[in-house]
Amino acid sequence: MPDKVICVGFCCVDVCIRGVAQIDFSKELIPVKETSIWIGGDAVNESYVLNKLGKKVELITGLGGDPTADFIRMVLDEAGVDYSKSVTNPDSPSMLSVPLIREDAERSFFNAARPESLSFRVDPEKVRGARVVSLASLYFPPFDDVDNALAVARAAKESGAIVCADMMYSEGCRLETYRDLWPCIDYFFPNQEEARGLTGEDDPDRMAERILSFGVSNVIIKIGKRGCLARNRDTRMIVPPFLVEAVDTTGAGDNFAAGFITGLMEGQDLYHCCRYANAAASIAVAHIGASTGVRSREQLQEVLDSEKEVSHAL
Repeated sequence: MPDKVICVGFCCVDVCIRGVAQIDFSKELIPVKETSIWIGGDAVNESYVLNKLGKKVELITGLGGDPTADFIRMVLDEAGVDYSKSVTNPDSPSMLSVPLIREDAERSFFNAARPESLSFRVDPEKVRGARVVSLASLYFPPFDDVDNALAVARAAKESGAIVCADMMYSEGCRLETYRDLWPCIDYFFPNQEEARGLTGEDDPDRMAERILSFGVSNVIIKIGKRGCLARNRDTRMIVPPFLVEAVDTTGAGDNFAAGFITGLMEGQDLYHCCRYANAAASIAVAHIGASTGVRSREQLQEVLDSEKEVSHAL
C-alpha cells in the first residue's frame, strides 16, 4: 500500500501582523503587538504540518522566479518537504499575503492581484502512487480551472488514492462549478461560512445534505466552537473540539485537514480522523502563524490524550 500523501495547491509567504485594534492611515507609525514572516498557502501548510506529524509527503505547487520563492524553497528544504514536482514560472512573482490578526484572533488578509505563478498546470501523472491526494484549495488557483482539478482527481482515483479537498471561498462560488468533480472527492472540509456560501443553507446539516447530493462521499464541516459536523449517506456525528486560548486562526483549516489526513494514513475511522483534525487545529490556533504550532506526532497525541476536549457539542 502506498505510504505517502501528495498535496496540490498554491503557496505564498505570509507577513503576519498581530494585535491590530484599528488602522488609522493618517498616522505614519501604527504600533502592533507582533510581526512575523513565514510560508503559507493551503497546500504548503498541509504538507508542512503532515511532515511534522511524521508522514511522507510531496508538495506540488507553483513558484515564481523571485526572492519570495527562494524563501519558500529554503523553509521547505530545511523542513525536509519534497517539492520536486512543483512548477516554477521564472517570469512571475510569487504570492505575498499580509494577514492582519485582530485582538480576537480572527484575521483579515491584504493581497495584491494573483500572480501567474499560482495558475500552474498540474501533470496528472504526478499524483499517481499516493495513498492520499489533497486538492488543498478548490475555487482558487490552480483549481479555479475546473479541468485542472478534474484531471488531478480522476488520476488520483484511478490509481487507488483517497481524495480529499478543501476550498477557499469567494463570492459567486457554486456547487455546480465542480459538478463532475464532486463524485471523485472522498472527504471535503469546508468551514461553516464556506458551506453556507456554496449551498445557500443556514443549517449545517442542510449544508451537508446539499453537498452530499452532488456525490461527495463524506462532508466534514468545521463549525467553530462546536467542533465539526461529519456526514455521509449513513452517518451523522458532531465531534467536539479541544478548547484552547486562540491567538491566531490563520491556517486552522489547513491544520485541520493535515490532522484528518494523518488519521486516514493511520487507518482511523471517521470519528477518530475528526478528533485528529480538531486536535491539530487546536494546536495551530494557539500559536502565531499558519504552520508553526504543530511540532510532532507526539505533541498531537498529547492533545488527543488530554482532558481539553469538550464533553459534548455546545
